[in-house]
Amino acid sequence: MAEPRPQQKEVLGYEGGTMGVAAVPGSGKTWTLTRLAARLVAEADLEAHQEVLVVTLVNSSVDNFSSRIDALIEQEEMLPDVGYRVCTLHTLAHEIVRARPDLAGLSEDFHVIDDRQSSDILRDVASSWYQSNQSSITGYLTEDISDYKRKEVLADKLPGQVRRVAQNAITYAKSNGLSPEALRGYLRDSGAEMPLAEMAQSIYQGYQQALNVRNAVDYDDLIRHALQVLRIDEELLARLRDQWPYVLEDEAQDSSKIQQQILRRLVGDQENWVRVGDPNQAIYESFTTADPRLLREFVEEADQSPKLAQSGRSQPSIIKLANRTIWWSQEKHPTPEVQGALTKPFIRKTSEGDPQPNPPDRPDRIAFVEGGFTEEEEIEKVASALGPWLEANPEKTCAMLVPVRGMGVAAASHFEDEGIPYTDSLLKTTSQTREAAQRIERVVEYLAEPTSSTRLARCYVQWRSSQVEAAQEKSAQGQSTQSEGENASSGGESETEAAKAEIRETSRLVSQIERPEDYIWPQGRSWLSEVETDLTNEQLSRLETFREKVQYWLELSDLPIGQLIMALGRDFFSDPDRLALVQKFSGLLRRASNYNPEWGLPRLSDELEVIAENERRFEGVGSGEADFDPEDHKGEVTISTMHGAKGLEWDRVHMMGVNDYHFPAAVAGDKFLPEKWFYRDGLNLQAETLAQIDALTGGEPYQEGEATTEARQEYARERIRLFYVCVTRAREELMITTNIGRFEDNRPALIFEEMRKIYDEHIAE
Repeated sequence: MAEPRPQQKEVLGYEGGTMGVAAVPGSGKTWTLTRLAARLVAEADLEAHQEVLVVTLVNSSVDNFSSRIDALIEQEEMLPDVGYRVCTLHTLAHEIVRARPDLAGLSEDFHVIDDRQSSDILRDVASSWYQSNQSSITGYLTEDISDYKRKEVLADKLPGQVRRVAQNAITYAKSNGLSPEALRGYLRDSGAEMPLAEMAQSIYQGYQQALNVRNAVDYDDLIRHALQVLRIDEELLARLRDQWPYVLEDEAQDSSKIQQQILRRLVGDQENWVRVGDPNQAIYESFTTADPRLLREFVEEADQSPKLAQSGRSQPSIIKLANRTIWWSQEKHPTPEVQGALTKPFIRKTSEGDPQPNPPDRPDRIAFVEGGFTEEEEIEKVASALGPWLEANPEKTCAMLVPVRGMGVAAASHFEDEGIPYTDSLLKTTSQTREAAQRIERVVEYLAEPTSSTRLARCYVQWRSSQVEAAQEKSAQGQSTQSEGENASSGGESETEAAKAEIRETSRLVSQIERPEDYIWPQGRSWLSEVETDLTNEQLSRLETFREKVQYWLELSDLPIGQLIMALGRDFFSDPDRLALVQKFSGLLRRASNYNPEWGLPRLSDELEVIAENERRFEGVGSGEADFDPEDHKGEVTISTMHGAKGLEWDRVHMMGVNDYHFPAAVAGDKFLPEKWFYRDGLNLQAETLAQIDALTGGEPYQEGEATTEARQEYARERIRLFYVCVTRAREELMITTNIGRFEDNRPALIFEEMRKIYDEHIAE
């Protein structure tokens, strides 16, 4: 095992109390935190029921932490999966609420909707409000808009804007424990004209009513309900405190005030709480209640505040550029309110003899390129440089980081045309997790009640659909020419529709079986024999094959749940990505079964349904990015949004589109992505809505426009952190380019210009 650095030893020497650790990019915080967890498990004299709790807000960290801790405690000849628990905060909140749903005003059988379902409900509620209250929002439109453009905005732009404003307001209200009824009371009592807050309250009310009808909660509800349960149920709180005498928190810069309150209650008076993170890496693609200042304050007040400042990731000149970004943001930024965007510590190179030495210093491998390019020309220029580089460096990794997804899609199209190898996995958000979980869940659901013809029919749908998909993939792989592909595509569409029709018809037939056992295990009477005259030969053959498969599944049903899930997964999937997901499902249900030995298949089936419906927030299950490893993509370009690159690193990094639109500095002339051209006075309606809510609930008196100014400053701060994060993704080479935008009116960003000067004066010497 590698020898820890002196700063890492300080963290690993932790015995108790509060400890706040500021960790720079590439400093080995995961390495350190997993070793601390393993040491506490081995040495902290835990009782049989006690665990070290590791909490993270990032799904991808769950499996990573668990596997690393397992490997370390096995070296101590201890049992894996014993003495520690790794989960996301949403998983933790979900379990707390499940323990006492009555205290949250919920029924025992409540369920959690995912982001997609939440968005669908909110879209319907907001659309209904807009149809009846359009005049309440049109007063915010600019007066100089033409009649033609006004019609376009009213039809195409404003409904979506209303939904987004309401969505941010609902998240904000829930994070502050504010119900729609309470907000309505504040509006009634104030008597002030607050049209945006009134709109938000009305949509919030309708949205929450829609959730109540469905007996559902969303992710924001989980967090606030969990805090409510912990405040009321002292016995449950005492039990959890005893179960988790140590709480270790990763990525703490992404925590919100209410999330911090949950963990603070769990640690209690013993305050054995370690928080690790980097406030400089607090970057967000959309509105969030997370606040990096919370971690900064914790670090300042903690009993111990070691810093993980040494990093072996990047070559020295890239480290210098990152540190100069911190210095410039603190000392030289022209907008005083933005100067707190980045904080120390500066990144330090590793010491001589370190097991992870920095790459050799190559100042010439950093470049700032400006040429008045359009977006298309910028992509073409970078692509022309990357083609030869990939050929010369087939064993190295490379990334193109774009400010918005659309630019990444355009780059992928250009790379495709030019024959440049690339992967755009990080641009995609798929339903692969949901589909994989649902496929297996349908079988487990049936095995829990094998006399249900409805559940058997659902099994048929999943089984037959997997066969059709496998056949389509095989056919696609066999296409060798474009014309054959076009013909196959045309024929494939009709074949797909025919397959869907067959699946619907056969599953309807199966759902009408009075006694499924007469089909699966015929004893004298055989349902299949009775209906075979009405079936085609293909249908009969498929139903016979399906029966054999169901018989096999029933024979497996006595296996431990983890083994059962893996066996079912191998029946449905052969590709490594989905089998990896199945392995995650297996681990999750195995853990659930260990914690709840009285649970049978019906209850475990419910747990798998929760996983299927909540792919993005529950432990160990992500949307695809979690499993991405740049080392698996050597010799090709990884195309990613800048935000999607967090936590990753490459040998060569290209930062694209660093102009004053994507990286404004809150100075005169800047344009801001969250501000829409059709609102008067450049108002940011999301920010103005939250300001009205604050004023109603006892905050500063509302003054129109102040919140927009503050939002610009926060956006500029986040953009500086985003620039810093992108710079620190690069190990050896870094290229930063800018463009003039779609309308050819953008300038190089201020941070681009200033960092280029600093590079020319201090780094490239």
